[in-house]
Amino acid sequence: MNMGHTKKPRVLCVDDEPSVLRALGWLLRSRFEVSSTTDAHEGLSLLRQGAFEVVISDQRMPGMTGTEFLQRAKIESPNTMRLLLTGYSDYADILGSVNDCEVFRFINKPWDNQQLLDTVNFAASVAQDAPLPDAGGAAPVDDDDSLAGTGNEVVMLLDPDPAMERQLREALGDEVLLLWARDVTEAVGMLTRHKVAVLMAETVVGANPTLDLIRAVKRSLPEVVVLMLSAERDSVTISRLINEGQIFRFIGKPVGPGYARRMVRSALAKHRDLLARPLHIARHAVQRSDDEDFERAYEIASGARGSAAQDAGDAPAAGAGRTWLRRLFARA
Repeated sequence: MNMGHTKKPRVLCVDDEPSVLRALGWLLRSRFEVSSTTDAHEGLSLLRQGAFEVVISDQRMPGMTGTEFLQRAKIESPNTMRLLLTGYSDYADILGSVNDCEVFRFINKPWDNQQLLDTVNFAASVAQDAPLPDAGGAAPVDDDDSLAGTGNEVVMLLDPDPAMERQLREALGDEVLLLWARDVTEAVGMLTRHKVAVLMAETVVGANPTLDLIRAVKRSLPEVVVLMLSAERDSVTISRLINEGQIFRFIGKPVGPGYARRMVRSALAKHRDLLARPLHIARHAVQRSDDEDFERAYEIASGARGSAAQDAGDAPAAGAGRTWLRRLFARA
């Protein structure tokens, strides 16, 4: 995406430290119209008064945390892309940033100036070029408790624990097709053979983190909605899954059947929304990772050329997605 707009995009910065706001203003003012406030309530008032493409919020603020502010900002201005800025990694806060706020990016202090500038630039482009309807930012969910959509939707579980498979199958019943992958090899095979709507995955399978698979799936098959499962309270992993995997929800184990059903139902609604409005897939574009080995393998497998568009998160053509997944994970 590029900034083919005559007016500068508007960015709202909310942080209780004036020095941070000055630094953000200095960095962003050449490309954006920047407004700032040290008060979260004033920030919400500013969002009500005018359209902002991007809002950047600190996490630790008196009176209202960043996740609380962004949750309310999502309601007040759903089209505004939400970025969370923080100098520490608390599990509960990061969990809230994905489950409650659906943040686009999680940014650590101290930030890298160029990376922050590129992130805000891309987020503003998405807000302008892929606007949400006036109804709001959440995927539509029916009033009833039905999981069934218009077709035979597929949910895939990547988790070696048979108890988790039994529990999920009991929760979902026969309304969707549930596939069970015990390792990444099985998962890749299933993803290449089936049109998976929702992927539920453990953060670690055996001794191997599943992050590589998640970010590969979101880059090649961006319409797949990802739910992560884990009993571990690893805030670093969640923050990477937000930025590099654009996960929809993070679910702590143990998972009750009713909660699992609600999460899958919400994820299926999101999947249907992305299919109906494919332009909005850009609002869930993944960040290029710092893992050079993965990125090199990605470029070889997908035929990428390392273009600026792909650096911003664009995926290969949809028809090529399942093919390059097999090449990337050759053992499958």
